Amino acid sequence: MDQPVQHSVLLLIPHYNNPEALVKSLVSIGRDEPCDVLVVDDGSVRAPIEMAAANAAFRGCGTLRVLNLPQNKGIEGALNAGLAWAKSRGYEWIARLDCGDENVSDRIARQMAFLEQYPDVVLLGGAASFVDQNGVEQFVLRHPTAQADILQAMKKNSAYIHPSVMFKLSAADTVGMYPLDFPAAEDYALFWAMARQFKVANLPDVLIKYELDPNGISLGKRKTQLKSRLLVQRKYFDGSPAAIAGIACTLALLAMPYELAFKLKTKLRGSGLARE
Repeated sequence: MDQPVQHSVLLLIPHYNNPEALVKSLVSIGRDEPCDVLVVDDGSVRAPIEMAAANAAFRGCGTLRVLNLPQNKGIEGALNAGLAWAKSRGYEWIARLDCGDENVSDRIARQMAFLEQYPDVVLLGGAASFVDQNGVEQFVLRHPTAQADILQAMKKNSAYIHPSVMFKLSAADTVGMYPLDFPAAEDYALFWAMARQFKVANLPDVLIKYELDPNGISLGKRKTQLKSRLLVQRKYFDGSPAAIAGIACTLALLAMPYELAFKLKTKLRGSGLARE
């Protein structure tokens, strides 16, 4: 029998063949963070979760659970399986974190404090410190904080750093959870749908550390992500200059080699001249 829900927040972490990165993420969760944790193992075979190491790494005040999927569903399927699990157990809020990324120690508490102050907000993100593989910060990425600015920014790309977000589960349920028809851009599509229907916001605070890995995205996955981004942009296209510029930027990135795009974006972000 499942243990009873201790908190209204569930931190959802998908895992696939990367137990060392999972341990790194679990260690980063603060001892006093008001959340339970669900790791969704997406059919790992080559490198499944090492439960002894995971339990030793997690020192939070909530409960750590693992949902094992019998076969690989992909990130969208794994996340939706986690959301269905959370819904059946009465969780109100979902926070996200990816394997290898790290929370600041009071990330969940900061987001909950804001949401208690602004109860009409259903989606809340934050800034991220992007670090190299030695843990040295390269730049901090911040997105707009106000609703109108977020909606404008979404015309170009997601105004949210996916592993930093917290959202109300009922709102995600209303718009259909993570869509399956925008592979590798499921977060962009979900957050666009939520932002158009509900009140959303971002914190300027750094909530996570995000490791930059020049070899972490294959050319095939990058093209899939950009093609899905283009589909989302066309779905919500309104003819505005920002929407036109967003589509033009995505088409340019599709035509550009990944290594060049990575170097350019990292340089521009570090100088504060680029958001995506």
